[in-house]
Amino acid sequence: MKKRESIKFAVTALTAALIGSSAVHAADQDQVESSLLIYSEKDRVSAAEGIVGISKHLRGEFLLGLRLTYDGLTGPSPNGATPSSKIQTFTRPSGSGSYDTQPGRTPLDDTFKDTRFAADASLGRPIGRMTQVSTGFHLSTEHDYSSFGFNAGLTRDLFQRNTTIGLSGAYSRDAVKPEGGVPVSLSTMLPPSGDGDEHEGEDDDGEGGDSRNKDVIDAVVSINQVVDRSTIVRLNYSYSHSSGYLTDPYKILSVVQDASSPTPGAPDSYIYEKRPTGRNKQAVYGEVRRYLGGHTIDLAYRYFWDDWGVRSHTADIFFAWQFKNGHAIQPHVRWYSQSAADFHRYFTIKGEPLPENATADSRLAKFDALTLGMEYSLPFNSVSRLRLTGEYYTQMGDTSPPEAFGELRQYDLFPKLKAFMFRVGFVRDF
Repeated sequence: MKKRESIKFAVTALTAALIGSSAVHAADQDQVESSLLIYSEKDRVSAAEGIVGISKHLRGEFLLGLRLTYDGLTGPSPNGATPSSKIQTFTRPSGSGSYDTQPGRTPLDDTFKDTRFAADASLGRPIGRMTQVSTGFHLSTEHDYSSFGFNAGLTRDLFQRNTTIGLSGAYSRDAVKPEGGVPVSLSTMLPPSGDGDEHEGEDDDGEGGDSRNKDVIDAVVSINQVVDRSTIVRLNYSYSHSSGYLTDPYKILSVVQDASSPTPGAPDSYIYEKRPTGRNKQAVYGEVRRYLGGHTIDLAYRYFWDDWGVRSHTADIFFAWQFKNGHAIQPHVRWYSQSAADFHRYFTIKGEPLPENATADSRLAKFDALTLGMEYSLPFNSVSRLRLTGEYYTQMGDTSPPEAFGELRQYDLFPKLKAFMFRVGFVRDF
């Protein structure tokens, strides 16, 4: 940075980037942005996501933001059951028909497919010179899930605008309506020949039936601080409370033969998972962004914890190389590590009392993950630019946990996940 104006521009850009991409050009220009994401897991789920958004200044210093999102997902997904030395047959979520898993393979539900449409809108305006307020709503719908919510936020600049504090909150009401109805938690999956009526349409302790709801309340407190001409620091604390139906109706657990049986560890039957009806999540986040001789380095760390026993650490590093012609490349590395939920288990044992809550969902297991990515920014002219991003994601867990016994010892109970992501984004100011 060779001139005072260059310093001012760099600090402004850094601050905008820390506050959020929607604010980058909010002070001066309107903007339209679109992107297409392709996501593919090896031998599993594939997804495509398209987003179109606009940020527009209105009379009275109002700033309107609109965004439309479409997601399409398809491909097999782990259902939570363990591998077996024999062919396994599972009832489809609708209760009609079935699918098979070959010996030694991770059971995958090949019926997994969905599309989602979402709409977001926000409206903000300044109150005086130092304060901004905003409000918005969110609506999304899938064939078996819907969500509606609203949010509000306030930011205020202090100390010659070197410090910005923010407070925001959101509420959403979600409805879950799985195919075949909501199964009774911890009940046995019926064989394909069953009529499916035994566990559908029941309502024991608020479980079973056609649909269930959950409520989510979120709050975030943040502070952005200009440290010097080249450095910005951001800190925030977030809290989230969920209540209602938090179980995944499509996930199951294997009930395996005990150690004294002729076939220890072999699946005998399957039960539907059950999770608590409440969850409190908290996180602290810190980020440092520094301008280095025309380039930018961004370091971030997040610690998460909840009352389900999950603890996680996330570390991010970005480095943006800026070229004289306006082009830029940005490599990215993210490391993630989490502990398992208190009620996570890879299987249950036949004859033992059922736990109060249980899930075999790998998303609530102990695992580590690594993301490697690269973004290339290509300017077309002074008001439009193209962004190309590619990322590789891999997830590693305990493939042979200590509790495995019998035939379970020869199988991979946490198969390694590999995924590729590619995003094309276009931004234009007007």
